[in-house]
Amino acid sequence: MNSLSHFRIAFALTLAIGGSAYAAEPVPAAFLETHCVECHNPTLKQGDIDLESMKFDPADAETIARWVKVHDRIQSGEMPPKKKKRPDADDKATALKTLAGTLIAAEKQRFAGEGRTGVRRLTRFEYENTVRDLFDMPGIALQANLPADGSAHGFDKNYDALDLSHVNMAKYVEAADRILDLAIATRPEAPKMQKRRIALSNGGGFVGHVVLNGDGVMLKDKKADPEFPPAGEQAHIDQGAHERMGFGKYRPGTSVGLFRHEEEALSPYFIEHVTIYPGMYRVRTSLWSFQWDKGQVLPSRGTEAARLSVVQLTGEGRGGQHPSYVLGYYDAPSIESKEHELVTWMNINEIIGFNVASLAPVANYNRKGRAMAFTGPGIAVDWLDIEGPLHEVWPPKSHQLLFGDLPLNEFEVSDHPGVKAPKRKITRQIGGGKNRPDPVTGLYTVTPKDPLKDADRLLAAFLPKAFRRPVENDVRQAYVNKVGERLKAGDCFETAMRWAYRAALCSPDFLYLVEPAGKLDDHALACRLSYMFWNSQPDEKLVALANSNRLHEKEILKHEVERMLKDAKSNRFVDDFLGQWLKLRNIATNDPDKKLYPEFSPYLQDSMLAETRAYFRELLDKNLDATYLVKSDFVMVNEKLAKHYGMTGVTGAQIRRVELPKDCPRGGFLTQAAILKVTANGTTTSPVPRGAFVMERILGQKPEPPPPNIAAVEPDVRGSNTIRELLDKHRNSATCASCHAKIDPPGFAMESFDVIGGYRTRYRSLGEGDKPERGVIDPFIGINFKLGPKVDASGVLPDGRKFSGIGGMQAMLAADSDVLLKNLANQFAVYGTGRPVTFGDRAAISSIVASTKKNGGGVRTLLHELLQSELFQTK
Repeated sequence: MNSLSHFRIAFALTLAIGGSAYAAEPVPAAFLETHCVECHNPTLKQGDIDLESMKFDPADAETIARWVKVHDRIQSGEMPPKKKKRPDADDKATALKTLAGTLIAAEKQRFAGEGRTGVRRLTRFEYENTVRDLFDMPGIALQANLPADGSAHGFDKNYDALDLSHVNMAKYVEAADRILDLAIATRPEAPKMQKRRIALSNGGGFVGHVVLNGDGVMLKDKKADPEFPPAGEQAHIDQGAHERMGFGKYRPGTSVGLFRHEEEALSPYFIEHVTIYPGMYRVRTSLWSFQWDKGQVLPSRGTEAARLSVVQLTGEGRGGQHPSYVLGYYDAPSIESKEHELVTWMNINEIIGFNVASLAPVANYNRKGRAMAFTGPGIAVDWLDIEGPLHEVWPPKSHQLLFGDLPLNEFEVSDHPGVKAPKRKITRQIGGGKNRPDPVTGLYTVTPKDPLKDADRLLAAFLPKAFRRPVENDVRQAYVNKVGERLKAGDCFETAMRWAYRAALCSPDFLYLVEPAGKLDDHALACRLSYMFWNSQPDEKLVALANSNRLHEKEILKHEVERMLKDAKSNRFVDDFLGQWLKLRNIATNDPDKKLYPEFSPYLQDSMLAETRAYFRELLDKNLDATYLVKSDFVMVNEKLAKHYGMTGVTGAQIRRVELPKDCPRGGFLTQAAILKVTANGTTTSPVPRGAFVMERILGQKPEPPPPNIAAVEPDVRGSNTIRELLDKHRNSATCASCHAKIDPPGFAMESFDVIGGYRTRYRSLGEGDKPERGVIDPFIGINFKLGPKVDASGVLPDGRKFSGIGGMQAMLAADSDVLLKNLANQFAVYGTGRPVTFGDRAAISSIVASTKKNGGGVRTLLHELLQSELFQTK
């Protein structure tokens, strides 16, 4: 008896013990004996697969994955190899049908009764958004204080990656306390709205007009003012001012300060406004730009931009610190002032920061005198107004969510013997002193009419909103009973209710997405939709449709999806989905080498991200087909990015659609600077990571991991060898050649683009090479690199098709729209359902793709087809 016969007997015993209805063999024995076991046996075990001894165990995910690989290799024609005896069409079809049936039967048994999607908790991003929307506190910062989420199958939404440890739980308790601190009003009257006009020159108070050049240097005053030199005379440059600025604020009396643009580019010029009350604030500023020429102020040659940021000044105790974030880029197009306005949420202890964005840093200006000799363009700030906090109602909606219309009355200890007063952990009163709180003149607390009756009423309203579905009476009563216990223990009503609210915010009902097995009910469907497109809880409209059991109806569901995509909250989907699918979250992982890429700046990087997001939004809004993933006749750029791409005629900081000039090597995701940066290491590029990115993220064909004993190829930045020459030696290994034949071609095509997405015909070098032309690099930026070997962006696909550059590769990829649609459908499905797409889902995905193509092939149509499918609407 040969070893294959032993395998058949063992497999039959496995089936008998399990009582399953699988076929007698996953693949007909004759097929394996004729075409497979010669290479895949215990001795050779090629591809780490031994088909003689590999059992079919439906409970072993690794074994199932190997059998799926066997199926896919046979189906693609990759196995058996061309040099071996290949099966005829009937034998191949029979083998594939038998193996597919076995895999699907095993999958059905595995998920019977429990559903394919496990129970998962909210990600940090979802948790923060849910709190923001639930309490109407649109800028509360929570993510940075929660442990990082895991990732599986390309996304952090997967239930396999979202466990709940004691560390998580402790952080959720802290977060709940912080939420309640900010949500509960402490006074019956609203905080007084204040409006301040600030000049950058004196750290507060309006004095004059401040002019900043590319290094943050204040150069001159637009109007005559005793605090500044007369027009036409350059102000004195105080080189040490930046060392005396404390948190970055210019102190009164310091007329000029310098902070180095290249150190953070980044070091914002902070305005002396520290937020005492969290809430919405209106921010207005007036900007203009100019160019120096022999002491005269002339209209700017281009559009300059200023970056406005919100920066965390100090921690908030239990709240901790959170990262700074950019509010936006604002144009200063000419010598005529241009006003800008926005309304934004600001947390306690946050301050506003300014910085120039589009100007070259003076520190790189290679002329004697540096800053003193600089006569390039500058940005002027007339003033900045901050108005707030802005409240539509008082008490705020967050407080009303918790306590409804119950009054806030002063708490007198003598009137409440034995009752503990509520604790006030955050002071939110501002007085006559500069950013100094008032002394507390009274302690106010929520006053009930009938404590337990009011508790029951308030919890009956709050819990369904927090838990995102109807709440059973016994669940609600358990919380009411706890309030009663806290009241008996001496807590005042507000403190007792706070205990119940904190418990609710830390409960599995809030932290997890709870779904019934089988077909989703309308409340679970509403959550799937809202957490896909808004990364947050369903709104009132979705909840109302779920309550009426109508959300699942085809036309209503389609209408709701359209409504959600049009809502501004769908930008969360765009940002989060692209951040994970296209790895945009990693864009800041590696900073480009300053000597090789001196033109790189944070403004350029932010423009890169904005392009990819705007491009994906354009695909959705215009329902463009899948070929636009890899090839297009337009880009989404602003002036900064257009210059980087060598395009003219685009001015301003706003991203907009621009038709591509003839022969421009752009279009589609693969030529976008953001993608090109995340697939490089900050110093050099390699076809391997870029090719692997295309295979996995665009085509849905994840490459095999490299063997553990194979060293990575390190490109030569000294300019002696090209990456192709180094890689050719690597590819000569039989172990590496088969995989690199698939991976490298798209990576070779992308070699026409450097680390920061600039087009190139030669590699940059720090050693050997020729002096480069300046090209699109700002004339005030020093150049220290050289031009090394020529770039060869040609290649050959495994099927023998040749291409000479990125355009040829784009055309080849776009020719197979089915592959592009199938992969995108898979990515949407994993992101939206929180589970991997399994072998048994392939038929559903194929049906979704076929229906999409029948209806025009658009990306938005693909989304609709997925959301209407059983795959999306089943646990």
